Amino acid sequence: MTSLRLYIAIICGILISSATYAQNLAVESYRTPLMPCPTAADAHSKITPNRYVQIVKEWQDEEGKLHGEFTFPFSWLERQVFVRIEGCAAPYSIYVNGKLAGDSTNGHVAKEINITKLCREDKNIVELRLMNNDEVKDIECFTRGASQPIVYIISQPRVRIRDVAWRTNIGMGGVVNIDFSAVMKNETLGAKTSRIYYELFLNDTIRLSGGHRDVELGMYGVDTMRFGAPVPDSILWSIESPSQISLRLKNRIAGRDVEFYDLDVALRQLEYKDGKFYINNRVENISWHEMSPLATTKELAEAYSSGVRAIRFTAGYVRDELLEWCDANGVYVALTAPINSSLAGKSRKRGGNPSNNPRWRGEYIERVTAMIHTTKRHASVIAYYLADESSNGICLYESYLAAKAISDRPIFYKDGTKEWNCD
Repeated sequence: MTSLRLYIAIICGILISSATYAQNLAVESYRTPLMPCPTAADAHSKITPNRYVQIVKEWQDEEGKLHGEFTFPFSWLERQVFVRIEGCAAPYSIYVNGKLAGDSTNGHVAKEINITKLCREDKNIVELRLMNNDEVKDIECFTRGASQPIVYIISQPRVRIRDVAWRTNIGMGGVVNIDFSAVMKNETLGAKTSRIYYELFLNDTIRLSGGHRDVELGMYGVDTMRFGAPVPDSILWSIESPSQISLRLKNRIAGRDVEFYDLDVALRQLEYKDGKFYINNRVENISWHEMSPLATTKELAEAYSSGVRAIRFTAGYVRDELLEWCDANGVYVALTAPINSSLAGKSRKRGGNPSNNPRWRGEYIERVTAMIHTTKRHASVIAYYLADESSNGICLYESYLAAKAISDRPIFYKDGTKEWNCD
């Protein structure tokens, strides 16, 4: 066990030091979607855009360079500003006011970059330079679809909620215990205290729980605020009853309310053992129906009407709206990392499939772990696949270990000839 932990630590070190992560220090850690709101009412109505979130909608295409604009208001001067790029489906570089903000060879995952130092008051120019996929074509042997990036400009306070997650534990006597965690980050030179208010609501009217916690953060400190709540097991999420409750958060700094959230929370307990899925302590016999990540919600609805209740999306970018649809309608989901090296054949010798070439190790690990970090809040997602048709080798071995270090959901790889890197 000690040697395994050491090996995982080494793998995580490789991940952090990989070229993909180190290209730009302003690149944020991957997280699930989190859109701040200026008031509780805005958060409840889930208004996007709002005073803290802008969407760059109007793009001018000039020979592969997409030009857009956003406005930096005076009220953002004491806040941090991030650009979030989703669904680019191609390698890209992003510039703000003519200066490089960051880049990525993996356009199939939502990425955020801190652009505070590159912004100026009033109008700002954002430029997205789409690159050809020559650098990654060997591992992207799948239909990528047209690049239709969604770009958000997000303003958060200097002491902010960086990510939110939860775990469900079914107790005795019809009670379910929820363990919530909110990752907090201080972007200032001094120590700060954040007071986080939380409330849980059922059907917007029944208050299940609430309270507040104080989090003390040192200079540029990061900490996790945790709180728990018992709820009745009648609100557990399942494919027969895809119930959701609301988690309302308020971040107060020095007596001022600086950001609000209202998140949909679907509660279910997942175990995978002896080759079987246990959802809420009940065995589920799951038969996966494969679909392209380019599918629409209309196609999901048609599959649902035909009796499909479990979908495995093949390699590529799955839009968050598809996962939200599956959450709301009760459909199990398995996601596949954007890796398919089938055109390189199955040989593991030098010059063969990239999956056994250490040069690709960082790229593989980044793609697998990014997929997990950006989708972990969806109850519908119950499994992950490492890749499609990519032989096997060192890159997929270490991707499996990195995935197991951050997720308790099963990790599969059906094309791995039944080796150990498949649950």
